Order: sequence, then C-alpha cells, then structure tokens
Amino acid sequence: MSLIDRLPGRGPAAPPSRLDGRTTVVCGGAGEVGEGIVSALLHAGARVAVPSRRSERLGQLEQRLAKAGAPVERLVPVIGDLSDGDGAARRLAADVQRLAGPPDLVVAALGGWDVGPPLAELPIEEWERVVHDGLRSHQLAMHAFVPMLRDRPGAGYVMINGAAARYPVPGSGAVSTIAAGELMAAQVLAAEESGFGVQVEAYVLGPVGTRSREEAAPWMARAEQVGEVIAQRAGRRLASEGGPAGPATVIEILTSGDLARARDLAPGGVRGATAGRAGWVLWGLQTGGINRQVRRGTPPRG
Repeated sequence: MSLIDRLPGRGPAAPPSRLDGRTTVVCGGAGEVGEGIVSALLHAGARVAVPSRRSERLGQLEQRLAKAGAPVERLVPVIGDLSDGDGAARRLAADVQRLAGPPDLVVAALGGWDVGPPLAELPIEEWERVVHDGLRSHQLAMHAFVPMLRDRPGAGYVMINGAAARYPVPGSGAVSTIAAGELMAAQVLAAEESGFGVQVEAYVLGPVGTRSREEAAPWMARAEQVGEVIAQRAGRRLASEGGPAGPATVIEILTSGDLARARDLAPGGVRGATAGRAGWVLWGLQTGGINRQVRRGTPPRG
C-alpha cells in the first residue's frame, strides 16, 4: 500500500502504475525534495539517474536510500555539472543516456530559497544574481534533456516549483519572481513540445516534509508522497504510450489532502490546492509566522 493510500480517510486504491524497466532522470535528486522523488521512482521500479557535480553527495544519497530500504541497485549516479553552461549540460545528458539509457521521464527538482530586503530596497546586483541563477538551471536542464524525450511514446518532463509562484511571501520577491517565471516556462514548454509527444507537468509545492524537517506537521505532504504521484502519473501515461500531449498539467500540493486529487488529474488540467491560500497560512502558523522569520533574517521553511 502506498503512502497516499495510508492517508486518513482513504481506503485502498487501485494498484499504482509501475515504471518497471523505464529510465528516469531527477535533476536535483541529491537535494531534500529530490531525494524523496528518487526514492518513490525507485520503489515504482524505475531506473533512476541522478546527476551531481560532487561524487560525495551521490554516495551519501545512495547510503541514505539504502538505509531507508530503497532498491538502490537501480540508482545510476552520474558525475557532471548541469550549471556549467550549455555544452557541459549536454555532455551530462549524453552521459546519463550512455549509463542509464534513453530517458522516458525527466524531473527537474532545481532551485532553492533566498530571503532579503523588500523588493523596493533589494540591490540590483542581488536581484540579478538570484534571478539569473534560479532560471538558468531550469533552462539548461531543458536544453539538455527535452530533445531526448521527443517522439518517445508517453515521455514526460516534470518541473518542481514552490508555492511562491502563486502565493506572495514578504522578503522573497526575487525567488517568487523566479518561481512565477518557471511556472510560465513549463506552460510555454508544453505548448512547444506537444507536437513531439512530450507531456509537461508543473508541481507547485507548499511545505514538504523531508529527511531534515523533523518539525513537519501531519498535514504536510512528504517528498516521497509527491514522488509517488509523479511515478503513478508517469506510469499510466507510459503504459498507454501517451497519446497526444497537451497543455502543461499544473498541480498544486499545499497539504497532504491534495495528493489523491493530484494523482487523478487529467493531462493538461489545472488543479488548485483544496486548502487554497489557507494552506499557505497554515504553513506560516506552523513555522512560527512568515513575517517574523523574515524579520529575523532566516528563510521560511518551504
């Protein structure tokens, strides 16, 4: 039984679609959210390539996954720097294909959090650094991996985003702008790649429980649960050989209550969170208040 099926108030669901024999790539898979997605894809039977520029990070990832019971024999660590320009990104993608096979699903779990002065007071140099770094990684990932997905039946490209794409957080104006840009990039990418059969999905995540977030509240979704949704949706599409690709599927997951609805959303649909803005407010309360955290100079946990 999956993590989703163990949510309160839910009975057993239909067996999840599998990814046996499929090759998946998780850019940012050594990160906190990415690790949960990697774990879910491995449990779903996929071969999972995880690129990183540091071999020690990949080794630590494998150790944690093995300790948690994930089938790490299908984990494919790949050394390379996605951020080191277009040529390096394409070489990394070629290494992934050589070591793991042509990808059927690529997940871009990239980016981070930043906090600073209000937008009207943010130094332009800081604005340019944050915006450049945040959008560059996603664009390089698209350049490197999307061409490999074209004309592969059922192929998918998933972009992991934060709720700052839709819900304003004081003190995170640059990151919020990046997140909104990434959300639109996913929609444009879908419009451009639908003719090649690549279905694009964008996940807008609120607070997510990860290995280091011991204070995660019961209403939070966990990274592994998000990964299960990705695996199930990709498995169904690949099993049916995809059919025509359409507009980007946009899925908000602010609380664990959004997981089941996310799993069943039709391709090309848009699913807002059941809690809406209330989910963001709950997060602020659970973490001690967004504004108070900004004032003391630490980023909101999300």
